[in-house]
Amino acid sequence: MRSRFMFTVALPALALMACSASEEATSDDTMTDDAAATMEDATETAAHDAGDTAGDMMDDAGEAAGDMMDDAGEAAGDMMDGAGDMASDMAEEVEMAATDMAAEATEQCYGIALAGENDCAAGPGTSCEGTSTVDYQGNAWTYVPEGTCDSVETPHGNGSLTEVVRP
Repeated sequence: MRSRFMFTVALPALALMACSASEEATSDDTMTDDAAATMEDATETAAHDAGDTAGDMMDDAGEAAGDMMDDAGEAAGDMMDGAGDMASDMAEEVEMAATDMAAEATEQCYGIALAGENDCAAGPGTSCEGTSTVDYQGNAWTYVPEGTCDSVETPHGNGSLTEVVRP
């Protein structure tokens, strides 16, 4: 009778323990599933946020690079404009100087040029400018302002409006 009593008492206890263990296992499985779902959500959120942050950083970097390129292009354009303006100004200065020289009356003065510095006429067999062979050569002339030729002094005499004989 004693074994029957034990079986009668033990069986419900075992059933209760089995049920309790089953509930705990179900509860543990549910908790594990909940934890896994939470981890998965956190991973997805972190990945999404990281992707957004990286994308934002790339966008910002791209915009900064574009701004820098725009600034460099504008600076280069400004420099080119400045260079073009300078070239234009220089061309105007050269034109004005040429006009001034043309407007200024000149005359050919013989016997005053140094060797190789004449403007033209240096005698037979010469080609013209820069062909005089001696200082103050009488048949080589150079341009001087009108009315000043005969006042130019050389070691061999003053300049002349016509060829002169020089030693």
